Amino acid sequence: MDPKSNWKFWKKRKSFRPTTSALVTPTTAATDATVVAASAASATPAEPASIDDPSTPKPPEPHAPPISRPHVSKTEAWLSRATLFLTFTKSVAEGVGLTPLKAVCEGVVTLLEAVQTVQDNRSAWHELILSIKAHLDAFQQQLGQLGIGDILEEVESSLKDPIEEYLNDVTKLLANIFAESGITEEDIKTNKLAIPVLIRRIGTTKLEAGVINDYRLRLQTAQSKIMHSLLLYIAISVGDSKDDVILAKLRFIDPSESRPRECATGTRSDILMSCIKWSLDDNAPNILWIKGHPGGGKSAIASSLVNELGVKKRRLGSSFFFQRQNATTMTTSALWRTVAYDLARHPTIRKSLTTKMKEEIDLRTPDIKILFQQLIQDPLTKINNIPIEQSPIVVIDALDECGGLEGQRSKDRKDLIRTLDSWSKLPRNFKLIVTSREENDIARLFSRTHPHTIELSTGEKTDAKSKEDIQSFLRIEFQTIAERYPESLSADWPGSKIIEDLAVKAGGLFIWASTAIKLIEAGQPEKQLKQALGGKGTGDMNSLYLQVIKMSFPNPSVDDVEDLLSVVGTVIVAKEPLRLSAIAQLLSIDKSAVEHICTGLQSVMEFREELRFRHQSFVDFLLDPGSDASKFGISLGKAHETLAFGCLEIMKKELRLNICNIESSYTLNDEIPELESRLEKCISPQLLYASRFWTTHLEEASPSEEVLKYVRDFLKNRFLFWLEVISLHRLENRGGVILLILLKWLKRHGQEDLMEWAGDMPRFIAHFRTLMRQSVPHIYLSALPFVPEQSWIAKEYGPRYPNTLKIEEGGDRKWSATLNILSGHIEGVVSVGWSADGRRIVSGSKDKTVRIWDAETGQQHGPSLEGHDGAVHSVAFSPDGRRIVSGSNDYTVRIWDAETGQQHGPSLE
Repeated sequence: MDPKSNWKFWKKRKSFRPTTSALVTPTTAATDATVVAASAASATPAEPASIDDPSTPKPPEPHAPPISRPHVSKTEAWLSRATLFLTFTKSVAEGVGLTPLKAVCEGVVTLLEAVQTVQDNRSAWHELILSIKAHLDAFQQQLGQLGIGDILEEVESSLKDPIEEYLNDVTKLLANIFAESGITEEDIKTNKLAIPVLIRRIGTTKLEAGVINDYRLRLQTAQSKIMHSLLLYIAISVGDSKDDVILAKLRFIDPSESRPRECATGTRSDILMSCIKWSLDDNAPNILWIKGHPGGGKSAIASSLVNELGVKKRRLGSSFFFQRQNATTMTTSALWRTVAYDLARHPTIRKSLTTKMKEEIDLRTPDIKILFQQLIQDPLTKINNIPIEQSPIVVIDALDECGGLEGQRSKDRKDLIRTLDSWSKLPRNFKLIVTSREENDIARLFSRTHPHTIELSTGEKTDAKSKEDIQSFLRIEFQTIAERYPESLSADWPGSKIIEDLAVKAGGLFIWASTAIKLIEAGQPEKQLKQALGGKGTGDMNSLYLQVIKMSFPNPSVDDVEDLLSVVGTVIVAKEPLRLSAIAQLLSIDKSAVEHICTGLQSVMEFREELRFRHQSFVDFLLDPGSDASKFGISLGKAHETLAFGCLEIMKKELRLNICNIESSYTLNDEIPELESRLEKCISPQLLYASRFWTTHLEEASPSEEVLKYVRDFLKNRFLFWLEVISLHRLENRGGVILLILLKWLKRHGQEDLMEWAGDMPRFIAHFRTLMRQSVPHIYLSALPFVPEQSWIAKEYGPRYPNTLKIEEGGDRKWSATLNILSGHIEGVVSVGWSADGRRIVSGSKDKTVRIWDAETGQQHGPSLEGHDGAVHSVAFSPDGRRIVSGSNDYTVRIWDAETGQQHGPSLE
C-alpha cells in the first residue's frame, strides 16, 4: 500500500524534515510562537472604546463636586476587611475541599458580623448569643476531627491555639452577658424562657463600656491570630493540591464501577455485629477472615461492611473487590495502590506517601513485597498511636478470584499471599477484613497467621439464623415480583410454606436463592417457581444452573449450541470484560444471536454494558467435566483457540495505515488534536482487545492451519499497522512481551519458517521504543529506513514505502548484538551478572549502588540497593535467585534479598 495519500508529508519529498528535527521542532515552534505573540501584544495599541458604548465608563464632569463618603471608624473598617477576607478564604477552602478550614471561616464570619452589631452596646445582645450557640459546637467538632493536627506537625499549635483562645474569649463574654441578664445556660437548654422574654431581658442588659471594649480588643487580637494561621493553612493546602497530582498516579479505576449488592435489610445482622465487635478489640488479630463455600454471601457481607464502616462508623480505610474476569487489571499491585490512595486521606499518610513517591517509589516494579512496604507498611507506622476506634479498616473481597483462571498458580495470587502475610505482622490496630473460599494456598497462609475467622455455614451445617436470613431475602424479592402481576398474584405470593421450602433447598447459599429469583423473574412466575422447586437436594447449584440452561434453550440445534459455547467460553477466558457488540465482532456471530444468548442467561449473567457472570460458581459448573452440563461444558483450550482466531481475524479486517488519520508527520502523539475521541472513533474496542491479547490466547491454542494462515498474514502485512495501535495507546513496553509469547508458541510447535520472520519484531521494538512512544508517522519515516538491510523486516516492508529516507551507504547490515540498553547508574558500571532463569540482570557501579533489571523489558526491578561506601566491583545471584552478593572497595561484602532489596544480615568485613 502506498501511503502517499494518507499523510501530507508524503506529497513533497523536499518538505520532509529529518527525524531529530521533526521530533524537536514542535517544542521550538511553541516557544517561538509565544515570543511572537508577546511581541505582537506589546506592539499593538489597544482599540479605543466606542463613544456610544453604554458599558464604557465616562469620566466625571470637569466641575463635578467630590463624592461624599460616610465616616467609617477604624474598628468598623477592620471588621469589614476581616469579614471579606474570611469569606474569600472560605471560598478557597470550599474549592479545594478543606472542610475544617471552611467550617472555621463560616463560624468566624458569622461571629464577626455579630460583634460588629453590638460593639457599642447599641443592639440586641441576643443576636450575638444565638450566633455563638449556633457555631460553638461546630468549631469544637472540627478541632477534634481526626487528622487536623497532622496537617503538619509544626502547624498544629499555630492553627489550633488561636482558635481555642478565640473560643475561650467568646465563651467568657457569653457568660458575662448571661450573668448580667440573670439567665442560666440551663434556661436556654430547657427552653424555660420564651424567645420574646429572652430577647427583652438580654436587650436591657448593660455592660460597662470598658468591659465591651476589652472584649472587642481581645476578640480582634484573636481574629488576627486566626487569620495568620489560616494563611499558613492555605499555603499548606496549595502544597496539598500539588500532592494530588503525585497521588493520582496511585489511582486505580475499578472497571466494574460498582461493588456487589449488599445483604438484604435485616439479614446477616449477627455476622455484621461480630465484625464490628472484632474491629473494636485491641487484642484481636488484625486480620478477620470470612470464609465459606461459593454462593454463601461473602461478597454481600463485604459490601455491607463497606457501607457500615464507611457511612456509619467512618472507619473505612479502603475496599477492593477482586473479580476473576478482570484479573489482568485487578492485580495485587492495583490492590495496594488503591489502598494507599484511599489511606492518603489521612494527612500524615499523605505526607509520607508524597515524599516517598517523589524520591524512591517505583510503581511499575514487579516486586510487590517492596511496593507493599513502601505504600502500606511504612506510611501506616507513622500513625501507629491512633486510637482503635479511629484506626482505618481495609476490606478485600474474593481473594480466591485473584489471578483469574490460573488461580493459585498465578504470580499475582502468590504476591497477594506474601503481602497478606506481611499485613499480619503490622500492629493490631490496623485491621484487615478478607473474604474467600477456603482454597489450599489461602488456608495455608491463615494457618500460619491465625486470623480471627468467621465461617459461613452452608449445606447440612446451615444454622437457623442463615435460613431465616434467606427467607427474609426471598420474601422481599417475591413481593417485588407480585407487584408486577397485581391481577394474578396475591401480595403474599407464594406463601410462607413455599418460601420456607425454598430456603431449605438453598442450603445456606444466598447465590442459590438469588439465582432462583432471577430465574422466576425471567419468565412466567408460577411456571418458573415449579421448576425451581423441582430441582435436586439442598443447595444443589449444579441442578439449578442446568435448569437455567435447559429452560432458556429447550431444543437447541447444533449451531445454537456452538454459538452458546463460543459466547460463554469467550466471557470466561477473556482477559477483561467485553461488550456484547465486541464479542459479536470477535466471534463473527450476529449481534442479535449474541443478545439472544445473553437474554436467555440473564439469571446468571449481567450485560448492562460488559458481559460478566453474576457468580463464579456458574463458571465452575461449566468447566467441571463431571457436571451434568456435559453437552454445554466448556473446554478452555477450545475457547482460547476460538478467541485467538477472532483476534487475528479482527486485526486483518481493521488494521490499516494511519489508522487515526493523523494529518502531519510533524505532529507528535501528545499533540494530536482530540486524540481521545480519535482513538475511540478509529480503534474499535474489539481491535484494541485483539491488539493487546492475541498472543495470550494463541499461547493456549493448537496450531491449526487456519490459525497459522492468519499468523502468517499478520507477520507479512499487519506488523507496522499493529505498531500504530501499540504506539497510540502507549503499549510500547508491552509490545515486546506480546511478540515474545508469539516466538515461544512458534518454537513449541516447530514453526521454524515463521520464527525467522517473528524474530525481527521484538528487536524492532527494542531499538525504536522511544521513537514509537513519541510519533506514529516516524515508525515509517525514521524507524523503517534504519532497519538493517539484511533483516526480514527491511526486505519485506521496505519496498512498500519508497517515498522515505534511503540509506546510500554506512547503514547496518544486521541487527546490532545489543538487544537492550539498561540506563540508570550515574557512574561507570563495573560488574554485571545474570539470574539462573535468565529473567533478571544485576549490576554494580562506581556510584556505590547495586541495581536489578528485568532482562526482557530493560526496566529497573525495584529501587537501587544502597549501603556500600565505595564502588561495587563484583555482583552475582545465588543459584536459586533469592539472594545477591556484592563486593566493594569499601572492603565489605554484602548479601541482599533479591525480592525485597533489603540487606540480609550484617556486612561481611
